[in-house]
Amino acid sequence: MHSDGDIRALADDLIGSGVDVLNLQDLVNCIDWIRVRQAARDRLGTPAEVDALVREEAKKLSSPAGGLLLIYGWYAGRPLENVKALMDALEKYMFYWS
Repeated sequence: MHSDGDIRALADDLIGSGVDVLNLQDLVNCIDWIRVRQAARDRLGTPAEVDALVREEAKKLSSPAGGLLLIYGWYAGRPLENVKALMDALEKYMFYWS
């Protein structure tokens, strides 16, 4: 979920309702609040988990006619092996229906 506003009061409810990712503005929501509240929720996963996630997304969200675009932003602290696993998975599953 993306928001340009202050969502600090809603964050727990959003996560509790099934939102997996909060794309929030750093200065509006206070950098220190983000650091403290979100540090425990960060999930880096293993390379195998990265591959499984991309495969699941391709299987469930794409179609033989196309229509799925996946993008990736490399954020600080992400292990290089996970970035490699992601790039490999994107290439491996880009023609999932072929």
